[in-house]
Amino acid sequence: MKVANIILDGRFGGPQNRILQVAERLKEYGIETVVIMPKKDSETFYSKLIEKNIQVKRLNLHRLTKQIPHLIGYIVFFIPELFSLYKYLKAQKIKLVHCNNPWQFKGILAAKMASAKTIWHLNSTDTPTTIKVIFKMLAGFCDGFIVASDRTRRYFFSTEGLNTKKSIVIQAPVDTSHYNPEHVVEDKDIANRSGTKITTVGIINPSKGIEYFIKMANILCEKYKDLLFYIVGPHFDSQKEYFERLNLLIKDLHLSGVFFYGESDNVASVLKATDIYVCSSVAEASPTAVWEAMAMEKAIVSTDVGDVNVYVQDGVNGFVVPPRDAEALAEKVSILIEDKNLRTKFGKLARATAVKELDIAICADKHRRFYLEVLNNE
Repeated sequence: MKVANIILDGRFGGPQNRILQVAERLKEYGIETVVIMPKKDSETFYSKLIEKNIQVKRLNLHRLTKQIPHLIGYIVFFIPELFSLYKYLKAQKIKLVHCNNPWQFKGILAAKMASAKTIWHLNSTDTPTTIKVIFKMLAGFCDGFIVASDRTRRYFFSTEGLNTKKSIVIQAPVDTSHYNPEHVVEDKDIANRSGTKITTVGIINPSKGIEYFIKMANILCEKYKDLLFYIVGPHFDSQKEYFERLNLLIKDLHLSGVFFYGESDNVASVLKATDIYVCSSVAEASPTAVWEAMAMEKAIVSTDVGDVNVYVQDGVNGFVVPPRDAEALAEKVSILIEDKNLRTKFGKLARATAVKELDIAICADKHRRFYLEVLNNE
């Protein structure tokens, strides 16, 4: 079986990492994946795919975004790029197309034109209304849906009629053999600094709620000494204004212990050196960074986003708090700062959950079974 997996954002992040991991594991089942993505801003993703011997096709594709140059390009070149996708799918005799993100309109239409079975992968809970309306118009073209969480399913499938469509919940995966504290060497730059280290990981954008992480840090620094806060992840030009606001907030609060670590090519080592992991997101579907922190036996404090509350049981293997509440984050982190034994307990239970429920092997097998189900449903 050969599957075309289309994504219109070539920048490497959570969805791209999922595609990479799943494509590699599906080869064990005899399923070959060709990843179709834009030429622009895709060098890192492209190199990772080539390294894993996964087939790649880069085309001139514009992503749908608020950035004016990209948006203009998306509209102007919509038809030529649609036909470019269609011609490639037809030439490769692709029978199954896996399209990513709610705004993946070109892939859906191209697959329909090529008479291929189509799966739409939905991984959002904060899609703009216009995009959601267009999604509902095109949903009828799809043969099945993968949703990243139960919360995502409820968000998109509230419309009458969509509930009859074939669908499955598949959480973002974590490779628990790689994210294993027994085999990871800690990040020396973080480990060599004294104090309790509190970390968050993710591409810097407003959905990550980084301002609440910073405000939480301010509350905690008024109560404790020797605290270090690390914000790990890249910031793209599209979020330049947001990034500047965050830096200004740190400056206004006179926080000397909050650091933008930048992008890391070894998040596991960063987590190994971390004492407490915090997710301050205001919207998520399936937060990979939380699952990775769980696999690394970190004590978790997370906002109630995506399906976090399914896998992080409040007070059992971590803490779950409402979004946009810095005081609630600080309150739970305080408990973990003061109780190292509880941190250890939470961490071990969190890893057990990640291994049992969220490992890449589970994710890949669910993809395999759903692919076959969609293909065989004539």
